[in-house]
Amino acid sequence: MLTGEYDYLTTPEDGRRTASQIKGAEFIEMEGIGHFPMSENYPVFKQYLQDALERIENRMRARVS
Repeated sequence: MLTGEYDYLTTPEDGRRTASQIKGAEFIEMEGIGHFPMSENYPVFKQYLQDALERIENRMRARVS
């Protein structure tokens, strides 16, 4: 679960709380961006997104092995 540091609509605390209630979920707070990270700072958002997708891919590989 990705949430921007400056997201006042869905705060990082909301994201942490939600992720803690979902089995296997991870929470990542994206520093320096808010509720619309893809519009606010696409290069920063892109790196967070790529990292999250890589984590998912690694988890899926581990399950298959």
